[in-house]
Amino acid sequence: MRRYSLALTIVAAAACFDVSSPLPPVLILSPILDSLFVGDSLTARDFAYYNSDGQRANPGPLTWAVGPTSVATINATTGVIHGVGKGIATLTASGGQATGIALVAVSRPLDLTLLTDTVVLMQQDTFTIPYAVKKKDALATDTVWFDPSSSPRVTINTATGLVTAVTSGGAVPYVVHLTSGGADTVSDTGGVVVLALADTNSPGYFFQTAFGTAIRHEGGKAVGISYPRLNGTLAFQLVDSALSTDSTLLDQMVVTLKDSVIRGDTTFEIDSINPQEASPSRFGPLDAFCAPRRPWAFWRSTHNVTPLFSIFAFSHGTDVDSVAGSITITQFAPVTGGAVISGRYLFNAQRTDLYSDSLGLEVIRGTFVAPLRTRLDNCSG
Repeated sequence: MRRYSLALTIVAAAACFDVSSPLPPVLILSPILDSLFVGDSLTARDFAYYNSDGQRANPGPLTWAVGPTSVATINATTGVIHGVGKGIATLTASGGQATGIALVAVSRPLDLTLLTDTVVLMQQDTFTIPYAVKKKDALATDTVWFDPSSSPRVTINTATGLVTAVTSGGAVPYVVHLTSGGADTVSDTGGVVVLALADTNSPGYFFQTAFGTAIRHEGGKAVGISYPRLNGTLAFQLVDSALSTDSTLLDQMVVTLKDSVIRGDTTFEIDSINPQEASPSRFGPLDAFCAPRRPWAFWRSTHNVTPLFSIFAFSHGTDVDSVAGSITITQFAPVTGGAVISGRYLFNAQRTDLYSDSLGLEVIRGTFVAPLRTRLDNCSG
């Protein structure tokens, strides 16, 4: 079970060239994200090279490299890529005093990915474990099943993957199996954590995944906050924060609702918001937190050592639907000092550095148990 893992991040930006001032040459690979199966090959990436005058030019011979080689190998001269093992590999091409970077995802011919590998529940919560199947034989029939629970703290439906939280305690493993067309079986394992918070001073916990050009499997502190908006009515925030083991990377997910949360078994839509409406530089008393026009969310990843790898991604729907996802409060339980809540969320977010690129999409999915606290100073000045 993965407690915290970080996939390499590609930052792609459009550049405007000023021909009056020499700039470093730029080498752009395309596509910056591609995939293949173990044992298959990909042709060399397309590229665009711009010289120090900002003009399209020929960089000369390129030298190709990829790593880790346990995932993929490459011909240093031709750029042809070969899939070796499951994982994400970073591809580089160097030439003309510039380097271009891309990602390659390698899958097994039959692959199973857990979309929520750690599930956080309150007693009596239920949750159906989500997963994704990738296979080389698209027409083969899939069969999926789950092992019975190894602990009385949770029950697991072996056919559907429906988990029911019974009593609190440490992580209980779950195992899911997949076979397709009667061929080999693949399996993966995750965990279920059941929390029982006695009061609002008890720490909450969440676990979430982010899938896209940045990939995360992370858990940390969770808290629900009721606070007065500028018009005096109560709004709500769920704040989830994860700090890497070496304290260099801080990730945060925040959902903001226009209304307070006063009961369980309630689902709220999460709408789109653009960077101008929710710019990080405007996180103050007159922003989308304290005068929200609609429910929205964001995810950010901040590297304390390398600011280049800081990412902001805001909830983002499609061209035909502004709804980006939803958050469900599954339980609202009175405790000393107020209440605790549990739930889950799923929404699409668009990275600001790739805002007009489909590769900027991040899918954020998580579960949580959190104390619900009241703060009166969020929007006071």
